[in-house]
Amino acid sequence: MRSTAITRRNLLLAATGVAASLAYTGAFATAANAEATLSMHIEEQTSWVRNFNPFDLAGRRQSTMDFIYEPLVIFNADDAGKPIFRLATSYKFSDDLKSITYVLRDGVKWSDGQPLTSADVKYTLELMLKNPAVDTAGVGDTIASVEAPSASEVKINLKGVNTEFPESLADLAVVPEHIWKTVADPVAFKNENPVGSGPMTEIRRFTPQVYEQCRNPNYWDAASLHVDCLKLPQISGNDQMLALLPEGTMDWIGSFLPQIDKTFVALDPANNGYWQPAAETVAFQMNLKTENAANAKAFNDLNFRRAFSLAMDRTAMVDVAGFGYPVASQHASGLPPRFEAWRNKAAEGAADEWMAYDVDKANKLLDDAGYKKGDDGFRANPAGQPIAFTIIIPNGWTDWIDDAQIAAEGLRAAGLNVSVATPEYEQWQKQLLDGSFDVALNSRADGSTPFRGYYQSMSTAFAGRITSAATRYSNPKLDEAFNAYRKATTDEDRRKLFDEVQVIVADDFPMVPVFNGPTWYQFSTKRFTGWVTDKEPVMNPENHDNNRMRLMHLLRLKPVQ
Repeated sequence: MRSTAITRRNLLLAATGVAASLAYTGAFATAANAEATLSMHIEEQTSWVRNFNPFDLAGRRQSTMDFIYEPLVIFNADDAGKPIFRLATSYKFSDDLKSITYVLRDGVKWSDGQPLTSADVKYTLELMLKNPAVDTAGVGDTIASVEAPSASEVKINLKGVNTEFPESLADLAVVPEHIWKTVADPVAFKNENPVGSGPMTEIRRFTPQVYEQCRNPNYWDAASLHVDCLKLPQISGNDQMLALLPEGTMDWIGSFLPQIDKTFVALDPANNGYWQPAAETVAFQMNLKTENAANAKAFNDLNFRRAFSLAMDRTAMVDVAGFGYPVASQHASGLPPRFEAWRNKAAEGAADEWMAYDVDKANKLLDDAGYKKGDDGFRANPAGQPIAFTIIIPNGWTDWIDDAQIAAEGLRAAGLNVSVATPEYEQWQKQLLDGSFDVALNSRADGSTPFRGYYQSMSTAFAGRITSAATRYSNPKLDEAFNAYRKATTDEDRRKLFDEVQVIVADDFPMVPVFNGPTWYQFSTKRFTGWVTDKEPVMNPENHDNNRMRLMHLLRLKPVQ
């Protein structure tokens, strides 16, 4: 009996050991196979709407470009504009510079397994040429026709010489012809279950509060991808982000965080970091084609725009609203600090006197220009029509809302009837695109040179077609300089022409630059490594929709082991 008891005990211990071993092995396997899910914040909304249509600039989710639709080529502004080939492996201009041929990467498939070929690129470009409403890359102004000589070659015939064309095409979202050819309205189509070419195409979960965008099962560069899913929680604004930060659940953030060392870094000093170098120019944009006739007369008057600028307390915008993060604009040309080497001092001098904060001078300028005050203390335009306008800022953008309030205070002191409205971000974008606004605080995306930011925000070709060109400004003299720049073949000629661009912009003052916002970029090393930092400033690190390099940043990241 004793030996039997001992035997049973040993068997029990053995069985328990096996069970424990199996449980441990299972737990280890689960941990080893756990998905690498990266939580990111790239836009503010009060509720997610399932829209992954790359042509819907106002309504698309900002994880659509790059992550669902990969560019042909990306240009790294922080590496002298060096091309990084993605769907394409090369491009070459013809000898006369009037056509360009792209060679596509072999073996690339759409996320549904269908091959991606030159026919898809040709289809996408021709869709834009036939339907200007979806021409998000401005190809209608440049392309004459498109050919597909082979499955891997796309020949684009240009209307004229345009040496800047490859960089402008970096914003092209190539879509699959076999999906989109059956879409009746490519503008209204929500594309809820996208078929794409990028690393994250699978919408596995979507609710008004959170959505998950996961790995493309057929991604051509899968070996470089170490993130399995992107998790995007709904965040309505800066205040909600501040409330969420103590939970430590966010990995990649693109937000304004006041007193960032206290509100973010101090929460987890070992892992939380940021890098916020000066970025694109932020300016007040007046809708020069607003339907309000009284406001339109004022906005199209150079004296009014100059007086508007004189009422801007840029120091308060930077120090009070922006907690010292932005850099105040000093020049009427609006040249960003990062392009100091391009600065033309001939565009400064007298033109820059309108960049000072001088409400008395603003009042005198308006008085002399015939903007008389009524009994209520507010001014009318020289035709006697009362002026009243609203500045629109996206809801939740607390720093920009404060900037607008500071601006409104100065403008009211100059006798202007001004209010501030805070529509939802998507509605704000729609207003910029459809022109149903008077004044907006807005920024523009720069490229590897300053040309792109100026061309896309102030050329007739883009007027009213993209959000950064909301002024609907048109100046034949400036267009002529832009076109000459695009035809230039030497750096010396480009410099001379951009000198001219700066002078025209400073003199005509189509928008009122106030500051250069920082790059909104914060990160946590708790779950992922490979983040770009100021110690390795190899690319623009932010995750916003205007930065194509965010794709390359994603491919650097690896889960902590």
